[in-house]
This record gives sequence, structure tokens and C-alpha cells, in this order.
Amino acid sequence: MAPLIRRSNLIVPVTDGRAVEGSWRHEADAVTLDLGSGVAGSRKAEARSLVPGCIQQAVKGGAEVFVRVNRAFVQADTEAAVGPGLSGIVLPGVESAAEVEELSALLGRLEASRGLAAGELQIIALLETALGIWNVREILACNSRVTQAVIDEGALAANSGIYPDSELDPFVFARGRLAIEATALEVQPVGVAYPLGVHPRPLASEEMLNAAADSKNLGFKGMFCPDASWVAPVNEAFTPTETQVEYYTQVRKVFAQGVAAGTAAVPFHGRMIDVPVDEWAKVVLETAEACHRRNRQKREALEAAAAAG
Repeated sequence: MAPLIRRSNLIVPVTDGRAVEGSWRHEADAVTLDLGSGVAGSRKAEARSLVPGCIQQAVKGGAEVFVRVNRAFVQADTEAAVGPGLSGIVLPGVESAAEVEELSALLGRLEASRGLAAGELQIIALLETALGIWNVREILACNSRVTQAVIDEGALAANSGIYPDSELDPFVFARGRLAIEATALEVQPVGVAYPLGVHPRPLASEEMLNAAADSKNLGFKGMFCPDASWVAPVNEAFTPTETQVEYYTQVRKVFAQGVAAGTAAVPFHGRMIDVPVDEWAKVVLETAEACHRRNRQKREALEAAAAAG
């Protein structure tokens, strides 16, 4: 099975008409339409009515489209969201497997009643509390709809009574636990290196690229992007470079030659190439190919949308 490529997920409030209108142009792998924190309480009902049109706008550039629902209005928000073009739901404040199972059952009923394939809609678990981090294994293991998990570090700081200091990272454990638990369960951990998680802000492209590369090296597979300027550097950071592709292509070639000659360890560029290195080379090359395929899909969608006017 090809790896899931969802490097960048651009967050757009559904009531921000200009942001929604331009959401498909940024080449994000996914767009999340926010019915939650990005929408004033007085506009929740109005926001729900906007969702179908927003989905059709956001999907034009080939992005997967998710809707972030309100924790207090999961059913109403989900019912407003499910329809053509939707890839799934971002479920905020998850603290138990039961919440995931309840949403999955609702999605199953809506899939059946609205002509969608069974199991088509995914869930991204948004962890915002200490209890959510504590129960992360059960949350991620309970249902196959869960494909990614994210920590909202601002919300977690508030829940934990922490006033974040840019010199002191309070979430080393939480971030590491998510990366390990999710990877073990074949769910993608998504996150950003400290302190951007609690102090999100626009950065110069090179700074953002470095921050995204740090995030990748923490074990994450992508990032939520609260600003469109994050998308391009994030996509770049989570895509294997041409140099890496060339190197690991040679690794696989040299290792295959060694195996054919009867040895399971081969010297190459000052290191020994053995089975674990060859397996990692496979991952890098598969990821690179999947990233290029995903980029091609988005490019073709963008060209088609631009041609359609």
C-alpha cells in the first residue's frame, strides 16, 4: 500500500470568505475547514450552512478536505459536513476511545444515507488535554478510520495550567509519546517543533523550512498550517530531496549486488549497508515516489480548475 501523503493541512475558518476562496490555490495536501475555534459563537449555524460550498471550493486544487467540528456540537456539525468532496472529520478535544467510536458510528450512518462508500470518511484526532495524551494509545487503536493524530499545544498548555516560555519546552513527553504510539499503531503523528505549536506565526520561508525539518526529525509526518505561508516549506521539508533519492537508490543497488555475491553487509560511502539500511532506503524511495505522485495530482487539479475559470 502506498504511504499516506498529507504533509500540509491548511486550516481555514469557514466564515472567512476570502481565505476559503483562495484555499485551493496554495497546493496544500489537505485543507481543514474550521467550524470550531475559528468561528464566533453567534455564527455557528451560519457556518454550517456554508460548509458544502466551502468543500467544493477547497477541493478544486486536489486537496483532501476535512472539517473541524465543535466538541459540543459534533453531531450537528458532522451532519452539515458529510457530502461530496469530504475526506473526513477533525475531532477536537478527544479524551477517550468512546468518543472516536461514537463519531465513527455517526459517519457510518451518514455514509449509508448519503451514498458514500462504507468506511470512506476518516478521522483526525486532535488532542488538547492531559487526559487525551494519557489515553492516546486507546484513542488511536480503537478504530481504523483514525489516520492521523495532532496535539493542539496551545489548548494543552491551557489545560495543564502552563504559561509557555519559548526557552523551555513543556511538551517533550507529550510530543514524543504521540510520535511513538502513533507510529507503532500505523497512525500518522502530526506536529510542529516547539515553540511554534504554542506560538504559531508567519515565518520567513527559510525559517519555516528549518522548523518543518525539525518537526520531521521529531518523528512527525506532517503539520497543521494555520497560515498559508507555511504550506510550501512544509511540503518541501517532508519530501525526500533529490540527493536523498539518488543516495538511497545507490544503497539499494549496492546492497542487492552484495546479496547476490553472498554477503549481507556491504561497505558504501564509509558505512556498512545491511538489511535495516536497505529497508530504510525502501521507505525513503517509496515516500519520494508517493510525494511526487501527490504533487502531480494537485498540479493537474490546479491546471484543470484554472482552465475552467
